[in-house]
Amino acid sequence: MRVTAAFWLAAATLARAAYWMEDIAHQGISPYHPDPNYQVFRNVKDFGAKGDGLTDDTAAINLAISSGERCAPGKCKGETTSPATVYFPPGTYLISGSIIDYFYTQIIGDPTDRPVIKAAADFPTNTTLGLLDGNQYGANGLSWGATNVFFRQVRNLIFDTTAIPASASALGIHWPSSQATSITNCVFRLAEGPDSKHVGIFIEDGSGGLLNDLDFYGGQYGANFGNQQFTTRGLRFWNAQVAINQLWDWGWTYKSIYVENCGIGIRMQDNSTSSVTLIDSQFVNTQTAIRTSREPGVTIPATAGTLVMENVAFSKVRTILLGPKNNTIIAGTASATVSQGFAMGHIYTPSGPTDYTGSEAGYFPVYPALLESSSGNGTKKYYERSKPHYEDVPSSLVISARSFGARGDGVTDDTVALNNLFSYVVANPAAGLLAFVDAGTYFVSDTVFIPPGARIVGEALASIIMGGGAKFQHINKPHPVVKVAIPGQCGTIEWSDMIVSTRGSAPGAKVIEYNLNTVGEPSGMWDVHIRVGGFAGTQQQLKECPTTPNATVTADTIDKNCIAAWMSMHITKPASGLLQENCWIWTADHDLEDPDYKQVTIYNGRGLLIESTAGKIWLSASGVEHHTLYQYMLFKTRDVYMGQIQSETPYYQPNPPATIPFPRVKGYHDPDFKKECKDADPAGPPCKMAWGLRVIGSRNVVAFGAGHYSFFNNYSTACCQIGAGARCQQRIVDVRDAPGNCTATDNLDIYNLQIVGTTAMVTRYGKDVAFYKDNIAGFTAGIALYQH
Repeated sequence: MRVTAAFWLAAATLARAAYWMEDIAHQGISPYHPDPNYQVFRNVKDFGAKGDGLTDDTAAINLAISSGERCAPGKCKGETTSPATVYFPPGTYLISGSIIDYFYTQIIGDPTDRPVIKAAADFPTNTTLGLLDGNQYGANGLSWGATNVFFRQVRNLIFDTTAIPASASALGIHWPSSQATSITNCVFRLAEGPDSKHVGIFIEDGSGGLLNDLDFYGGQYGANFGNQQFTTRGLRFWNAQVAINQLWDWGWTYKSIYVENCGIGIRMQDNSTSSVTLIDSQFVNTQTAIRTSREPGVTIPATAGTLVMENVAFSKVRTILLGPKNNTIIAGTASATVSQGFAMGHIYTPSGPTDYTGSEAGYFPVYPALLESSSGNGTKKYYERSKPHYEDVPSSLVISARSFGARGDGVTDDTVALNNLFSYVVANPAAGLLAFVDAGTYFVSDTVFIPPGARIVGEALASIIMGGGAKFQHINKPHPVVKVAIPGQCGTIEWSDMIVSTRGSAPGAKVIEYNLNTVGEPSGMWDVHIRVGGFAGTQQQLKECPTTPNATVTADTIDKNCIAAWMSMHITKPASGLLQENCWIWTADHDLEDPDYKQVTIYNGRGLLIESTAGKIWLSASGVEHHTLYQYMLFKTRDVYMGQIQSETPYYQPNPPATIPFPRVKGYHDPDFKKECKDADPAGPPCKMAWGLRVIGSRNVVAFGAGHYSFFNNYSTACCQIGAGARCQQRIVDVRDAPGNCTATDNLDIYNLQIVGTTAMVTRYGKDVAFYKDNIAGFTAGIALYQH
């Protein structure tokens, strides 16, 4: 009997200590915070939360979030120096008021036994906005500009509003957010029935972002969404009146959505929804799968309400697509059917526009190399994979960077320590070691090498590798800050929750060079962000790199101290088999530490270059912004999936134009603006501006949602306003064959292309073929399909 009791006690202890994040030593630091003892990791139970389902844990949870000098809503507009991971062990946490999120906070539960955040029956829905309020309202509106709320996560939690009366306006999460944000692996338990006023997630503003692996039960709306753009993947809804209420957007990509026993699956509200892209999804036992406000030939603006579907299954659905006058556009079906594809909007194939409603198979080709196994409806879907939580890794196998000799203090050169750590964790593959890079700023004077087999996790989105010094000074000799594999190496990596950057002038820095060839299950990068300039430690903030709109900037007068990098990321020719999800590649347009969001001028030559010969590259919830020459470029590659992608042109251009300060390097296929702009009208919009997307000599490329935005000319937004004629720049998407051996671009499909501020939406072989004026959707212009 003693043996049996001891056995079960030991088993219970092991089970409770299963998740490594709670059990490891917490050594993360924030070197630029004024308090040297600032605490990054916070366990809510250390602040008094009980998690017993009986005790009111509201105050304790909010104390865990707010403790220390942090960026509070209504008092601080943003900063990177007070990051936090707020951790919930298993339990039921009863709350009587909102959990108030702070800037730069990761709220994480134990994925092996997800904690429950349960609202008390008397939760005051009239004076709060959500069990978790991610952006509190104050006297002047939202606490943070919704397009400036970055670097935050919520994951592995259950939000339960079922104790609140169904007639009350209960809400799970209020989440107006921007890039580098996510809600992952959460459940929303809402009151069910026709009278329920409960909502799972409410987003009314922002520029996101990723939502993935979320389950919704009940509610008036499972999700109530409005944002410039978002990627939502793996959302599942049961028993809601409306699963998704689309308030507004420019572009929204829905992938792997499941809707069962709901009144309406997706409701596209009036004409404020510019476009919706829906792929690899299912609707079961639902009255109306999609309700649209679009009426071809009648809708104003002309392309508002654009809809694209591909590989969507319907079973026991009364109406698949219902029009604005309750007219049936696509009738329902009792038995399961699969829509290979459907488009409703303007198309270019490649000429146009044609106002199209239909499902011709040729407009929806399938690219087998980009697919995975069955999607559950008998067909294959595009490959996807969520960020690993490493639930089965014990804390003894988690190797801390700081324990391994790295300091992360922003001063010590940590190059050798990080290289030693990454080499160590792959030395014995059978050991299953996980490299944990504690929160901190790891200054490196030379390349950090990530070998095949590495599994790397950061902390609080505050584990920063920052390259600087002599090795990164040569503008004609780029040198990687981080290098993944040596060309020719095979294997896999997993890398998540980190930031890579530069310090000071680094005109020769290639921030990430990716060389790994992965065969079979792709390698993955999740929440690995490139953030260049504009924050503490970069030596390129408002004081060093202010805007200069009133001075003409030339090659001779440009501030060379504000040249932050040569290129952000290069996926090289021998590389293949890579999934990137929710990775934001950002050259700063403003100082993240400044209380007024003041703008800065930072120069970074090139965004993301994909040259992979074998391809099999997936970009999900991707953003690339403010690079001098281009944001995305695909050169002689193949089999590339994108959705949703988003870009912005540098705010300073055309002062200086895109030809300054980076010399054109032919071997890297830089645009030749002298040639491309030789016939440009001097009185027209500027031509020597960064491309948003270039597709050159590439094949089997598909984009499910692409937003390319040009908001500024020399820091003025007058050029992008409605009625201004989209005069910020002449061109933004470039499609052409590769020079030399004339490798052709072929099998290119861009669905739901959305453009801001650009006269020509698509340029083909040097000729503008699609124009903003013909495709206005509201603030943006939209095309349902560009096919080449």
